[in-house]
Amino acid sequence: MSASEVPGVREHFNLWLGRRQPPGTEDPAFTRMADAVRGLQDKFTASRPPPALAARSADTIEELVAALARYQVGEPDQVAGRQFAAVARGQTFVPPLEIDAFDGDSVTARVSFGRFYLGSNGAVHGGAISLVFDDLLGQVANAPGKPRARTASLSVDYRRVVPIETELIVTAHTSRIEGRKVFVGGALRSDSEILAEAMGLFVRLLAHQQ
Repeated sequence: MSASEVPGVREHFNLWLGRRQPPGTEDPAFTRMADAVRGLQDKFTASRPPPALAARSADTIEELVAALARYQVGEPDQVAGRQFAAVARGQTFVPPLEIDAFDGDSVTARVSFGRFYLGSNGAVHGGAISLVFDDLLGQVANAPGKPRARTASLSVDYRRVVPIETELIVTAHTSRIEGRKVFVGGALRSDSEILAEAMGLFVRLLAHQQ
């Protein structure tokens, strides 16, 4: 059982990711669909289907695209990325982050990059690593009770090859605050070594930018 599944800690986990979540908007069916799309992304990337199957799959996907096109909404009403009761938040972009510890200024999580994030030779694409850092460091900068902030810069030091399909530890912590500037550091590591490090600068928004 992960920390986010323990009673009490689960509530804190929801607060960590759901500070602006409107009541009553959790949608388990949508979350299941998002999970299925992430699975499709991995299987698609790793597959070499015969032409007939590829054609049938394209037909099925195109039918689904057409069906979902009838239910498009504006950004304020979308549910993707806002399903905070689920680890992946009902989104298919960032690899799911399983939060294990959070104290308001630092967080520890687990992440595994599926085949979808492959660069080559079993290594995670560098852009996917930056994506995870931007997501997690940004969540620390925007932790509950803090003013909203946006990424101004992100520097990533790729120390070692990051393997796909391997559970890794990713951490983030607030290093200092200078006025509206919030500096957040992060690290991605295996059990024995640091694989990548990051430093992000996040700028707190003015009232008219909220």
